[in-house]
Amino acid sequence: MTRSINAEWKKIWFPAHSRLYLLLALVAAVAMGLVFASTTQVTRGEALSQLDPMSIISANVLGVDVVAVLLLLFAAVQVGREFRERTAQSYLAVSPRRSTYFIAKSLAFGLVSLAVGAAVALAALLDGLLLVGQAHEGAHVQAPALAEACRLAAGSALMPLFYVLLAVSATFCTRSTAAGAAIPFAVLFLPAIAELLPGALRGALVPLLPASAIHTLSGQAQIGSAEHTGALVALAVLAAWALLPAVFAAWRFQRTDV
Repeated sequence: MTRSINAEWKKIWFPAHSRLYLLLALVAAVAMGLVFASTTQVTRGEALSQLDPMSIISANVLGVDVVAVLLLLFAAVQVGREFRERTAQSYLAVSPRRSTYFIAKSLAFGLVSLAVGAAVALAALLDGLLLVGQAHEGAHVQAPALAEACRLAAGSALMPLFYVLLAVSATFCTRSTAAGAAIPFAVLFLPAIAELLPGALRGALVPLLPASAIHTLSGQAQIGSAEHTGALVALAVLAAWALLPAVFAAWRFQRTDV
């Protein structure tokens, strides 16, 4: 398994275009976070100086959403290419256990997404703290607020990891780059769809969504709201959304020709 993971890591990192894409994704996400934070006068009608520190940091952390989208597209394209160009057959000839191939690829992409997502979240946190100091004339974020900001950054870093794993599973299941990207996008937009449902149905569905789990873990979900479920329930929901598609994709991969 270690060799398989190492091989998948090399396939991701060694091509120059892949390294360039990941670097540009990281830079673009951090830059977009700064743009979101710097344009609150336009988007929210409030200048930075009118916002509380957590609102400023939250605007920066939106850059993590950007990198999640860029990384899920990267994963879908990379995995889909192996099926489209039939290179998966060559890899399976070397390592015929399909479960090993699937797990190794999922872990490799998961580790890359976690590393890039954590880097963007950390950069967004630091940028947010700097903007707070500028907007409030050298004011410092107090310890409780700093702990809340760190929780926001750490919880948000789970978003790229989750959607990349979902993209890998979706691409393995459908053998299609387009479907591998479209399915995570559909899940990403489920909260907006849930808002259109009747009250009782919306209240039952919202706590089961991965976005609600991520918002709970990052502290964005308000206590008492439909999104807030508690940390253990949120972890269980997120794990179910990641593992069930992975199990189905691995099962289908075992039973169909490449």
